Amino acid sequence: MTRLLQSCTYDRLLGALFFLVVVLACGLTPMQSDTWWQLRAGRDMWSARHVMLTDVYSHTAYGSFWLNHEWLAEILYYLAYRLGGLPAVTLLATALVTGAWAIVWSLTSASSRAKFAWLVFALPAASGAWEPRPHAFSLLLLPLTVLVIVRQRYLWTLPILFALWANLHGGVLIGLLVLSAGIGVRVFHDPGEWRRSARLLGACLAATCATPIGWRFWIEIPRSLARIHQYPLNEWRAPQLADVGMLPFWVLAAAFVVTVAIRRRELARRPAEATLCAAALLLLPLAIVAIRNTGPFVMLAAPALATLVPFRLRASADSNRRQQAIHLIAIAGGAAAVLATLAVAYTMRIGKLRWSPIPESAIAALRQCPDNLYNRYDEGGSLIWFLPERRVFLDGRQDPFVPALVLEHLKMETSGLDYREVFTRHNIRCAYLPSTSPTVPQLARAGWTTLYHDQGWVVLRQ
Repeated sequence: MTRLLQSCTYDRLLGALFFLVVVLACGLTPMQSDTWWQLRAGRDMWSARHVMLTDVYSHTAYGSFWLNHEWLAEILYYLAYRLGGLPAVTLLATALVTGAWAIVWSLTSASSRAKFAWLVFALPAASGAWEPRPHAFSLLLLPLTVLVIVRQRYLWTLPILFALWANLHGGVLIGLLVLSAGIGVRVFHDPGEWRRSARLLGACLAATCATPIGWRFWIEIPRSLARIHQYPLNEWRAPQLADVGMLPFWVLAAAFVVTVAIRRRELARRPAEATLCAAALLLLPLAIVAIRNTGPFVMLAAPALATLVPFRLRASADSNRRQQAIHLIAIAGGAAAVLATLAVAYTMRIGKLRWSPIPESAIAALRQCPDNLYNRYDEGGSLIWFLPERRVFLDGRQDPFVPALVLEHLKMETSGLDYREVFTRHNIRCAYLPSTSPTVPQLARAGWTTLYHDQGWVVLRQ
């Protein structure tokens, strides 16, 4: 007991509180529509024992090539589901994100007080992509790559890490940027290392081809990014200055750029900090262009700032047993509160979690519909999981679908474009839509029958 009390310093209290916040926030992050089709794909691949690279979930792109670059993550999430249902899926993502921030914490060469202040400030800008999705694997592997480069130990593991990463998520491209930054800093400080560094970079590039699509990875991933940037999706939009939730990102970005400019000469003598800053600088343009990249940027910029910006707070006395006892009680109480909150939320399946995105009555109504189904891009993933016997019109995979179809659909659901040409072309006789969709009144006027209707959703058939 004495040793336990002695270990409960104020610094450890701050670290524990930080990670409890991360666990609670991530553990209560709602499911996204994409999570559902990823679970379905994981289930089907696990059953069939082969990687799916052809669309079988839609009637508009059935049989088309599907760039399933997240196949391994999909299987791992499905195995978590088999093990413990939806709570296990969420907790797997929570473990990945918490592990990522544990590495970030260890990368921060500053006092615990400075770490706590900077990293807590960064959390709102970083937490926008904590859903149970393959992206969580990238959030873990990114700081892990930086850690290996900074510590200059176990560099031989990087090609293995990149081969694994390429099968888990397309975010491996960000990892290659970070690796390039680290190699650049390394060669700058020791020009004689350029041959060894070039071999390492080449090995990691080659490792990204160790996927089911092989060398085509470098053709298909850029094509996928080009397609997705055509669509006005929330996670790919640029962060806005007027968005209060993004204020920490803009503050961190401005402070980071100014700090690097001021301390550039000092950084030239500090390779570890220079690697962190170089990697963050390469990610900053990506973060400015797409909100989903703000998380990876702040995960590197915040520890760099904590290290470079003097931030001193009055130290508290940790030798007092009474204070140590208070710290222990605070840590234990915080952990108990987090566990109790998650247990209650998971048991009650609170609405925030979005574990039941489609009403059961709506599913029953959809089963009465004739083919083919029309649905929005946003709901396709949920339908793939909850209504497995039906093929969808569109879903969040986006890769199998031609851009013209997606853009036509977006016009229908935003500007009220007439539905008839699209419905005739795809022989659509059933629709599942939010009640606010401009297509709903058009179908009602055309005499379609309402099979289900509530405050939020409508099921209609011809």
